[in-house]
Amino acid sequence: MHLEVLASDSFMGRDTGKEGQKMAAAYLRDRFRGFGVPPLSCVGVEKGFYQPYELIESSRGSISLRSARSVLSWPGELLYFSEELESDLVADQLIGMKPGRTVELATNPRAVVVLDARDSDEGLAGMRGARAGLEAVNKAGYQAALVVVREDTKELLSGFVHAGATSMRLLYADEEKDGNGSSMQVCYLTEEGLQRLVGRRGAAKLLKRQHGNALTAAISFKRDRHEARIQAENVLAYIEGSEMKDELIVITAHYDHIGVEDGIVFNGADDDGSGTVALIEIAQAFMLAKAAGHGPKRSVLVMPVSGEERGLLGSRYYSDHPVFPLEQTVANLNIDMIGRVDSAHAASGPYVYIIGSDKLSTELHRENELANGDRLELDYTFNAADDPNRFYYRSDHYNFARKGIPCIFYFSGVHEDYHRPGDDVEKIRFDLLESRARLVFCTAWRLANRVQRIRVDKP
Repeated sequence: MHLEVLASDSFMGRDTGKEGQKMAAAYLRDRFRGFGVPPLSCVGVEKGFYQPYELIESSRGSISLRSARSVLSWPGELLYFSEELESDLVADQLIGMKPGRTVELATNPRAVVVLDARDSDEGLAGMRGARAGLEAVNKAGYQAALVVVREDTKELLSGFVHAGATSMRLLYADEEKDGNGSSMQVCYLTEEGLQRLVGRRGAAKLLKRQHGNALTAAISFKRDRHEARIQAENVLAYIEGSEMKDELIVITAHYDHIGVEDGIVFNGADDDGSGTVALIEIAQAFMLAKAAGHGPKRSVLVMPVSGEERGLLGSRYYSDHPVFPLEQTVANLNIDMIGRVDSAHAASGPYVYIIGSDKLSTELHRENELANGDRLELDYTFNAADDPNRFYYRSDHYNFARKGIPCIFYFSGVHEDYHRPGDDVEKIRFDLLESRARLVFCTAWRLANRVQRIRVDKP
């Protein structure tokens, strides 16, 4: 069974750029080749099936904030999601700001903004105001910003910071930075953390309702990371169409996971071994149909991607360096965790969460519902615009959506073993995995054989 192989300890958690991920890539390539999928011979593809991309891997947890009063370190008192500082930074001025207010251009190169996001952060959805504020601060040319959040929000944010020893970023994106405020370092802390740095009076001054209060203070950002260039791969199984072969349906799932921590292998059977094995079966089904003389009219690209756990890196690379023109890409169907049952459906019948189907194309939404019939309950809970989990932005489909390509994210929900060592094969519901994979195939089949390609009718 494919999942017993991919989610075994011998694949070492399939961490991006590491031996286990490369073993999984080879396994997928061999399966596709065994089904009769021909190798590709085009720019950007190596060995017929791989789209390689380069990453910079850096040590994680190396940023700390130091003042004369105290030191804050990651991840206990301080959170961050990317390391943007090129070297240590010493600040001599802190400027208190509020989200949504006008941000003056930075005149002091050693000034750091303290953005007060306590009032707006109702869960993750409420962080939108803080993100908009950070964009304004970034454009104004500041090198760093401290975002002050409530304790409960910090705890929620901490769930998105993987406790691994390293972080990764795309090499090409690093090289393409324009230097126009695009490398601002952002750190998250609580009011208590700010008080430890600058004292109660200093924190009170910065967090007053008055916008733009400044405080003279010496704070240093200590950066101590070691970097290395590594390579990861997306795997491409291209099934050429018969009549409209220049148009393309892309089906994705990420085959990486989070590797090994403290000697414990995180096998990721559901996340996203379930989606990966679904791609294997879907590719085989299309090739069997083609061998029988009933192949798809449009072309289909079945593409297991890597780097999702590190920040949607593989799909980001493909969307910025597509092997096939994006303007000819009709839709993306993305599978990420379809092998379990979440607590909301513990007593319900077969279901799957559908996310994003109606964001860009009414017809895509309709085709998926027609493909399903009444086999599965299609749950649109996480498709809501105000979904506090923001799942629409958290898997590989989003890198197609940001390019204007309609997409669907198929998902069965978060469970108690999410990103934990217990995400193993014996807990997979294979009956549900099969029915959900069948829905993806049927939707892809309808999209590939429609007379007219689906229309993008929403901004």
